[in-house]
Amino acid sequence: MGSSVEDRLVVLEQKYHGCPKDYQVDDSMRRARRGVEENALYSAVWKWVPSPYYGWSLEERAKFLTGSTDLTAHLCKSLVMENKKYDSSKQADPQTNPQFVLVIVQYAATLNTKKLASAIRSLRPVQERLDLSRFSFQIASSEDNDRLTGYKHNSVTPFGLLKSSELAIVLEKEIVERKWFWMGGGHVDLKLRVASTEFVDQMKPIVADISDPRDGGDVDEE
Repeated sequence: MGSSVEDRLVVLEQKYHGCPKDYQVDDSMRRARRGVEENALYSAVWKWVPSPYYGWSLEERAKFLTGSTDLTAHLCKSLVMENKKYDSSKQADPQTNPQFVLVIVQYAATLNTKKLASAIRSLRPVQERLDLSRFSFQIASSEDNDRLTGYKHNSVTPFGLLKSSELAIVLEKEIVERKWFWMGGGHVDLKLRVASTEFVDQMKPIVADISDPRDGGDVDEE
């Protein structure tokens, strides 16, 4: 009897998450969904993608998610960046002097770490700003990414972070000009779409110019 009840609960949870056949709901998926609900992102839309998704071109991904190859600018990724010049003695603050930040940028763009440093630095009053030499942002190690976010490669999302107090969220301002955008949903094959204005209102990210248009070439992954 107990096993039957447990089996039914598993099936119900799979339906709630819209899991494809043979997919099991894990803690990462639960945290991401709970994070979206707790932050009242009512515009949220979840969509599962096939396993070959990351082998597709950006246009093919856009076609699958949006129905159009022209909407690649709506596809985004979340990256944990570490300030290698971080100095906790300089008025430690996760917003204005962070060791780590979670940036959200478009796949059709390239993160500009100098712009990122300038954006973070400018959050302090002029007389209190740290010298630019105190900032050197690089991709965080996979160990730090997993420890801070709780999400593996290609599944990072800003919702349900394990260490949210240690991760300021920085959103590329170009994304705000789009009505909505897609990003990781807590599982490598799960994507999440939200309205840009709602994301800004509810998540209160730092919105700044932190990227440059991409000049073709390969698409970097999350």
